[in-house]
Amino acid sequence: MISLGIIEDDRFLRRNIEECVGMVNDVNLSFSFNSMEAFLEQIHVLDEPYIVFIDLGLPGISGLEGITYIRKQWNEVHIVVITGNDDENIVFDCIQRGANGYLLKPFKIKDLFDNIDIIRSGGALITPQVALKLFSKIHKPQESFEDVTSSLTARERDVVNELLKGLTYKEISFALGISTTTVNDHIKNVYIKLDVRSKSELLAKILKR
Repeated sequence: MISLGIIEDDRFLRRNIEECVGMVNDVNLSFSFNSMEAFLEQIHVLDEPYIVFIDLGLPGISGLEGITYIRKQWNEVHIVVITGNDDENIVFDCIQRGANGYLLKPFKIKDLFDNIDIIRSGGALITPQVALKLFSKIHKPQESFEDVTSSLTARERDVVNELLKGLTYKEISFALGISTTTVNDHIKNVYIKLDVRSKSELLAKILKR
């Protein structure tokens, strides 16, 4: 059983997520607020959830600032941004502040919950178009990529390169002609060698260079 929190001012979207939580056997709703102010008033009595979905365009304290507040309070929580803003600088700022995922609206609520397994397996909920925008932010990508991944094997670099394009494990498997199990093993090794815990941290580490 995992716990989930929501900070979203769109009443319709928030209620849809709440209703879907009630239909998923192994997920329970920890809290639901329409603003960061309402959340911060109660944070001292809340238990740390597994996932927090937070909108960036909140009234008052923004979701961007909210990521910082949440990360300072809870170290292990998985913060997933839900927004219609696909500006690459905003995406990167969210990741630097501690976000583990970035989903663009509109999206299907069912898909949102289907993808929770990605977080459970140590991945990040980042749509392919967001991953591509982040990758385009890298200056001189070949030099930067080689610098950051110098400790990796050639095949591990191939996997990372495809991962940064926004491909799924299955798509990487097809592109490189290897099994999804092998892809998963390579990614685990990459995380260990580069001292990161998720795809979002991997992206941030490369972009910082």
